[in-house]
Formats: sequence, C-alpha cells, structure tokens
Amino acid sequence: MSKQPRKQRNDDASAALHERHAKVRATLSDSLREEYGQRNVRVNEGDTVEVLRGDFAGESGEVIDVDLSNTTVRVEDVTVEAADGEEVPRPIDASNLRVTDLTLEDDLRQERLESEEDSA
Repeated sequence: MSKQPRKQRNDDASAALHERHAKVRATLSDSLREEYGQRNVRVNEGDTVEVLRGDFAGESGEVIDVDLSNTTVRVEDVTVEAADGEEVPRPIDASNLRVTDLTLEDDLRQERLESEEDSA
C-alpha cells in the first residue's frame, strides 16, 4: 500500500464492491465484544448503534441504510434539515459508530459471529 494520500484516496474511490464491505465496520460495545470475541463487525441494516463523534455524539438509533457506494451509514433520528425544510438522514462514517445491539435475522451472520467466537 502506498504512503501517498492521493493514491490511497484513489484506491478507496475505485474499490470493488466486495472490498467496500470492510470499510463499513464499526466497533462493538464491551458486552458484545466479550460475548462474540471480536473487536468490530460489519454494520448491517437493523443494528442499533451509538454515534461516537461529531454533532450527534451520544445519540443512539437503528441503522436504516448502509450505503456501500459512499461507505456511509444512515441512522434513525440522526437527521439534518434540507434546503426545502425536509428532515433527511445524515450519512455517517462507520468508524464513528459503536454497535450496541446486533440484528441476527440472517443465519449466515449469526453463524459467522459464533464461529469467530469459537476460534478466539
């Protein structure tokens, strides 16, 4: 990997879709970290997260959208007012979030979390 910021930005911008999944990972809360033996996890729609940085630090809410093309996450109740007065969800970088509750409706996700726990 290059040290040059220009090349790093270009690599991020031209990353394939499967590589972008790694860019929407967030840290787990202490209780989940202990339960699953992992430090972070990919953020999925339906997870409950806490905002750690920025204007909305301390806010908690459910993830309503994960945008892989911009590698951002939209959280319920974290909104800004658009020019026309409408409230729209503010995109947040996943590194500024902490997952406090996981949605385990996806069997594959649950299996992966539990297999990581066994190997730790």
